[in-house]
Amino acid sequence: MSTATTGAAGTLSPRQVLWSLLAHYLSSMAIGLAVGGFVPLIAVTLEARQVDTVMIGINSAMTSLGVLAMAPYATVLVRRFGASPAMVAGLLLTAASALAMAFIDNLWAWMVLRFLIGAGISIHWVVSETWMNAIVSERRRGLVMSIYITSIASGFALGPIILTVVGTAGATPFVTVAAITALTALPMALIHRFAPALALETKGSVVRLAREAPTIFAAVLTVGLVDAAFFTFLPIYGLRIGMPSETAITLLTAVFAGNVALQVPLGWIADRVNRRGMLLVLGTICVVCPGLAGWLLRADSLAAYPILFVWGGCSFGLYTVGVTMLGERYRGGELVAANAAFVMTFELANLLGPPISGWAIEAWVPTGLMLYMACIAAGFVLVSLIRGWMRASGAVG
Repeated sequence: MSTATTGAAGTLSPRQVLWSLLAHYLSSMAIGLAVGGFVPLIAVTLEARQVDTVMIGINSAMTSLGVLAMAPYATVLVRRFGASPAMVAGLLLTAASALAMAFIDNLWAWMVLRFLIGAGISIHWVVSETWMNAIVSERRRGLVMSIYITSIASGFALGPIILTVVGTAGATPFVTVAAITALTALPMALIHRFAPALALETKGSVVRLAREAPTIFAAVLTVGLVDAAFFTFLPIYGLRIGMPSETAITLLTAVFAGNVALQVPLGWIADRVNRRGMLLVLGTICVVCPGLAGWLLRADSLAAYPILFVWGGCSFGLYTVGVTMLGERYRGGELVAANAAFVMTFELANLLGPPISGWAIEAWVPTGLMLYMACIAAGFVLVSLIRGWMRASGAVG
């Protein structure tokens, strides 16, 4: 992929860049809120309707499938309609699909609507990351992208909180999330004239990203595999080692807290150090933390919470630094294609993570989850070390 600069970022004033970033952060928080609210809301609603758990799982997977199906076509949408209209369309598609779920009870219709929600999220996800990477300077890229990740993580945390306020019954929670998502389309529409000019030539390709940027590819693959396991099985791990259900859920809270709190410091550091070296350090921490957390949870559960906090922040820090390196490496339309592949890799890993980690839990009771997490991180460290050695020896540029 080319690294020639084709954007118009340099023509924006600092004030215009600031307004652009604020609009992106706001809409990204809304997308995080939609995901963080809908995952438990839909699961609880379908469970109350006595829907089979397998069907609940399939329904949940439709969002990821929507993301995967739409991400390769982000370049097509931006070329045809422009970056801002494409993002507004993605937000409105997400909001409209969520609103429709409030008034439609049919399970198969919900499958389609969740697919459309995923498609809307995908458009926003790919274009937003590309837009921000295109308009920021290299010296601030890590900080800017870390605030973006924090805004999404904050949305994830706010979603369940909103459900505790509006409840999970009836149309109200669906309408609330839909309204918040739709409202954030307004600032995105207002900054349409600040969009960078992108020369769009190719669609996103996971294989191409893996071939051209294997360290970045391995980083986002690792995050996706670990993130899915955190969401799905960490509370179950707590139950299996004898923790009460209320306490087991707080393990995930500690991980999320680290995710929210540590991204901005990690982004600040990423602007001041070698980013490849930083990825290696983060990966190494993610190798050590599972074993340490597992040991402390058995010996002294309270002492494990700081480890879970650091682990959560560092594991998603791989995404923060990885997407920052993506903007460093690619420019223009090639950045859109690379970002689409980055998003597709994350979602593919999210689909694969739960069944693989579930198998590991059953194969090695109760340590399978921690072993799985450590092995995934070790695989990334190995890739990173090999690529570092190849660069040092001149085998790659």
